[in-house]
Amino acid sequence: MLKLQTSNIKLQTILFFLLFCLSLGAQPEMTQLQPGQTPDGVVYYLPKTALRVHLLIEKQTYTPGQFARYAERYLHLTCVVQQEQISQRIVNCEVSSFGVRDTSKCYSVRLKGKAETAEVRLSEQGTLLAVNDEPLAYSVPALSAPLTSHLSPLTSHQSLLSSEALAAGSTAKMAEITAQQIQELQERRQQLATGEADEMPQDEQQLRLMLQEIDQKCNQLMTHFTGTVRRDSSEHILTLCPDKEINHQVLFRISRRLGLVDKDDLSGTPYYIDLKNLSPDERPVPENKKLLGFYVNVPGMAQLTISQDDQTLAQFQVPLAQFGFTELRDGDLFRRYVTHLQLHPATGAVVRQQVEQEK
Repeated sequence: MLKLQTSNIKLQTILFFLLFCLSLGAQPEMTQLQPGQTPDGVVYYLPKTALRVHLLIEKQTYTPGQFARYAERYLHLTCVVQQEQISQRIVNCEVSSFGVRDTSKCYSVRLKGKAETAEVRLSEQGTLLAVNDEPLAYSVPALSAPLTSHLSPLTSHQSLLSSEALAAGSTAKMAEITAQQIQELQERRQQLATGEADEMPQDEQQLRLMLQEIDQKCNQLMTHFTGTVRRDSSEHILTLCPDKEINHQVLFRISRRLGLVDKDDLSGTPYYIDLKNLSPDERPVPENKKLLGFYVNVPGMAQLTISQDDQTLAQFQVPLAQFGFTELRDGDLFRRYVTHLQLHPATGAVVRQQVEQEK
C-alpha cells in the first residue's frame, strides 16, 4: 500500500511539471508596436531627450630650445624649462540635445473627419515630428576653435642663424654667437626708436615696418633659447540620456599627456556632472485617451553643471522631456479643421500649432 502511494506522488509530480511547462509556452508574447500608418490610424512614439556634451580640448606642447641650457649664461634668462612639457585643458564646453524614442510613450490615433487626409510626419525611430506641417529643421551647433597661436618648430628658424653660428664647432659657441646676434638686433631697434640710427627711414610707416621686422627676427632667434609652444585643439562629444537627477558623478577625465580618457582611468583628473530637476513635483494627470487626439510632451527644465573640484567649468539649463509630463491635443480640433502641428524633435514639445479656419 505504501508503495502504491509513492508511485501516485511521483505521477502527480510529473503531471504538475508538464502542466507548468505548457503554461509557460502559453504565455502571450509581448511585441513592440511598429510606428507608422495602420488600418486603424497612426502609431507613433514621443521622444526622450538625450544630451551631447561637446568638449574642445587644447593640447599644449612645449619644446625646449636647442640653446636652453645657455639661456642664463648669455641672455641672463632664468627659469627656462629644459624638458619637453605637455598639458591639456578644456577651452570650450557646450551642450546640445537630440531625441530618442521613448518606449513608454507609444500612442495610436484614429484619423477621422478632416484628419483622414492628414499628413503625419515621423522620424526614422517613429517619433512624432509634425502633422500637416514640415518637421522642424534642427542641427547641432559646432564649437568654435579658440584663437591660439600655432608656433612653428625650431627647425624652421634654423635659417635665421648667421653663417658664423652655423659654422661654429660646438653648441656652446653657436649659442654665444646667436646671443650676440640678438643683442645687435635689440641695439639696432633702440637706435631706430630713438632716432639715433645712422640711416633713418623716410617716413613713419617705413619706420614701423622696420621695427616689426626686427622684432620678428629677434623673437624667432629667442626661441632657440626659450623654446616653442605648439597648440592643437580637438573636439570630443560625450552622449548621455538621463532618466533621473545626477548627483556629482564622474563624467570624464583629462590626462596631462593623453587628453580625454575614460572616467574609470585614474591617470586623468576627474570632471563631474550634476543634473538637477528644476520642474515642480506636481504634474497634471494626462487627459482621457478616448478623445483620440495627438499626445505631446511638456518638457521640464533641468540644470546641468560640469565641474572640476570646486570650480565650475560650465552650467546650462536644458529642457528634458523625461522631467516633464504629457498632454493631449484635442482630437476634435483635427477632425473639424485642417490643423498644423510642429514638434521639437529633441523634446516633443509643441513649437507651432495653427488652425486653418474655414471661410
